[in-house]
Amino acid sequence: MPLHSLDFHAHHSPLGAYASFTCGRFGAGGGLAIEGTRPPTQDLVIGYAEADGVVHALPFYTGALAKQEDFGLAAAADDKPRRRPLEAGLERHYGRGSDRWTCGDFSFAIHTPVFPLPDPDHGGTEALQDVVLPVVAATLRLDNRTCAHARTLVFGISPGRPCRMIDDAGDGLAVGWGLELGLAAARQPGLQAWVEWDEQAFLRHGRSHLLGAACGFVLTVPAGEARELDLVCGFHRAGVVTTGLETRYWYTRRHGSLGSVLKAGLARLPLLKARAAEMDRALAASALDDDRRFLVAHAERSYWGNTQLLDHGGKPLWVVLEGEYAMINTFDLTVDMCCYELARNPWTVRNVLDQFIDRYSFVDTLARPAEGATRIAHSHNRDPHQLGRFVPPPAATGLPGGISFTHDMGVYGHFTAPGTSSYEVSGLAGCFSQMTAEQLVNWILTAVSYVHASGDRDWLRARAGVFASSLESLLNRDDPDPARRAGIVRLDSDRCAGGWEITTYDSLDASLGQARGNLYLATKAWAAWLGLEHACTLLGDADRAATAAQGAARAGATIAAHFDTALGWIPAVFEAGNRSAIIPAVEGLLFPMRWGMAAALDRAGPHGALLAALERHLCAVLRPGVCLFPDGGWKLSSTSDNSWMSKIFLCQHVAERVFGIIPDPASHAAHARWQQIGSRDWAMSDQCFSGEGKASKYYPRCVTADMWLDA
Repeated sequence: MPLHSLDFHAHHSPLGAYASFTCGRFGAGGGLAIEGTRPPTQDLVIGYAEADGVVHALPFYTGALAKQEDFGLAAAADDKPRRRPLEAGLERHYGRGSDRWTCGDFSFAIHTPVFPLPDPDHGGTEALQDVVLPVVAATLRLDNRTCAHARTLVFGISPGRPCRMIDDAGDGLAVGWGLELGLAAARQPGLQAWVEWDEQAFLRHGRSHLLGAACGFVLTVPAGEARELDLVCGFHRAGVVTTGLETRYWYTRRHGSLGSVLKAGLARLPLLKARAAEMDRALAASALDDDRRFLVAHAERSYWGNTQLLDHGGKPLWVVLEGEYAMINTFDLTVDMCCYELARNPWTVRNVLDQFIDRYSFVDTLARPAEGATRIAHSHNRDPHQLGRFVPPPAATGLPGGISFTHDMGVYGHFTAPGTSSYEVSGLAGCFSQMTAEQLVNWILTAVSYVHASGDRDWLRARAGVFASSLESLLNRDDPDPARRAGIVRLDSDRCAGGWEITTYDSLDASLGQARGNLYLATKAWAAWLGLEHACTLLGDADRAATAAQGAARAGATIAAHFDTALGWIPAVFEAGNRSAIIPAVEGLLFPMRWGMAAALDRAGPHGALLAALERHLCAVLRPGVCLFPDGGWKLSSTSDNSWMSKIFLCQHVAERVFGIIPDPASHAAHARWQQIGSRDWAMSDQCFSGEGKASKYYPRCVTADMWLDA
């Protein structure tokens, strides 16, 4: 597919290993890492050597962007540069399963196929072993059929520490460093594995030096022939890898060493390459334009680079890390990414829901804000030096609350104590405050989505009490007094200790950060009421189903009543004279759409007034100067240049499927440029400021783009 730039990093990751072979940024290196929160900076030399020893390499290596006369790594006596970047005619073919660079008669491809993950509760836990093999495959190819002399394929990596030969990788040749990271290649004539100071030293002398801090492979390609060098990059971290809960990587149940991983990877190479090619063909055959195809492929890679399948006492535990922040199963992300997983591996969603119920749920009480209280502080980018200031005390505390769930389960491999998160702090009114109401809504939406997608009525019945408690809790967060209810979140948790609750958009701006009276959260609450009605109906609980239906009716009426005809849209917050325009007003519509609730989305149905108001709202804000950037990209809030890719993709899907509002192709081109150019150093970035990725980098949530592939 055509790209706006070739010069950008991408994740290339195995499933559930929290590992990546990251490369693509010119002059920045790349390489292998386990549990990395940023791209590695190992020197990468990938190309071919001429007979005179000069290596023509993809421009990833350190110094590739320097003037050739200024760069002469391990120069020979004639002082000529020994590496030259492959630039003229360089192309990058970015598919869903493979990322391929071609330049003349040389090509390099990385294969990262995705396979369904078998449900360990239906078919046995061992069935997962073949799928979660922690390897990434790659292929170097040189067509030497028109050349009169032999040339040499070269793959070299300098991890910055002593390297070694690996002798337990079966019939293949293998090199690596430490006990965790390495590469293997199947034996063939002309293939050599090496360890040296750099590839130049090996090419000059043809022998290894085990004090060297670089390693790799060379393959002689005779004149008149074409050859391929297939590699696997292997990852292996043994023993306990988390605290709070002691867990191990699931793949260590079968593979006790890096050599074992590499051996299995070589045996699996044909399947990995075939599946990657199949994924490429499927995406190319989709109805999406090239920019959307790129965004789907780029997002999926970054998602899998953040996944862990852990072994907790013999049982699988599914984790998705939050990019550069490394928070564990952040619920704001879980609810958005669940559509992707439910289409493939519904059990992973059930697994996370159960974790939240069993360890990360709690019961709180509520506070009613003082009359006339307004939000007074906001901070950006999760900067710990800009915490929200303290706010005036609420008028009443200790009101009945109910069940809710934490923002996350921990950070940097540490599972926090039950009922606590790494993120939430009491006494604040901005970034890092409590997200109690939003996480309750997120649990309801995710749980109903799981039941709908999987048909798992047994799980629904087993968790019936949680659904009932969630209904009571959502009612109270509107107001414990039935006469005061409006169907939306209007009270704060006492966990705030005088502060105010926030939403997932905490680091965007005040128009989206405050939970109380928030338009974005109001539409999600409307969807949560519908979800509770559906779940209670399936459970045969007619009384609770009717209560939930009343909540949805109240929420819809409240939202529609706040349409401001003078502005032309619904203000982002229903208090303090807020005038901001936001696109995520429609975000909550995703869920009844996914659940097949045609009546809830019928303009002539019971929620017709809400739908009419939201359609008018979206049409009004999607214009330059309000919620469109000059390049056509979508601007989530009229009062912030910080726009989040994952949420844009989700809202574009809703706009198209619910309202028939087709996004301008210029927006897709803009969003692709934001990643290929504005976020080129970071693989996938979610938070882009006027097109430049500045936060939520190396991020998984943009996999919401996968919804575009729905028929």
